[in-house]
Order: sequence, then C-alpha cells, then structure tokens
Amino acid sequence: MALTDVERDLRAIPAEKELLQIKLLRAVAHATDNRVPQRVIAKNLAVTQPEVSRIVKKLRLNPSARDRSPREVLLEHAAKRIDHERMMAELVGWEYTFGHVPGDDPLGESYVRGTWDQIERSRDLLSDDDYRVLLAATADRRAQANTL
Repeated sequence: MALTDVERDLRAIPAEKELLQIKLLRAVAHATDNRVPQRVIAKNLAVTQPEVSRIVKKLRLNPSARDRSPREVLLEHAAKRIDHERMMAELVGWEYTFGHVPGDDPLGESYVRGTWDQIERSRDLLSDDDYRVLLAATADRRAQANTL
C-alpha cells in the first residue's frame, strides 16, 4: 500500500524527533570528547546537568550510538531528508552485522544485536517490497552469519 502525501507528512514528525535525539547524543559526545564541562553542555542545550550526565552514561553503555546506522537511514527517508533511491542504495550496500547469542552464554539467555536487527525492528519504516529487496541483497551474508 502506497502512502498518501498526508500520511508521509505525519510519519515525518516522529522520524524528525528521533533524528533530533540522535543529533543530541552526538553533540554531547563531541562536546565531552573535547572536554567541555557538563554544566556548559547543559546550559547550551537548555537542559539540566543531570540530563547531560544521563546522556553521557547512555553513550558509555552504547558507544555505537555515535555511528550512522540503518535505522538512521530509514528515519532520514521517513523525514524526507533523503529520497527512496538513496535510502535503498545505502541499505543494500550496508555492511550489516547479525545478532547472535554469545559463545559464553551456553543457556542462550542473552542476545547481542547486530545492525540487521535494526531493519527487522523498523518494518514500519520500510515497505514490503523494499524489505524483500534487502532480504535478497543480504541472503548470502545472513546465511553465513547463521552458520557461525
């Protein structure tokens, strides 16, 4: 089902909000990397210092938040920042990692997510046809990851 212009406009709002959160995380990361005090970061972002501290902790626990991700590409398309062709070209060419149960967890109680999981969890931002294209483009890599 194709989205109407009104539906695309509506979907752009939450995508923009999430992209803004990504931008905030990266701005705090950049500032802390440059040894800007948290109180200065907070003042410039118009947030509290404890909020900056929570962001820094989030970055410490998830260092990959600094990096571009498939989810971010999908959000940029939903927010109408990039066109469909650019989105698909980037996603088809992505060097995905695939989730797995760590070898030191014999009971299989934990799961380490990969970048492919972002595609799986972002189906609301991806048409069925686009998902099929990505499945076909990554079939060999997914099969290889499943044999490890």
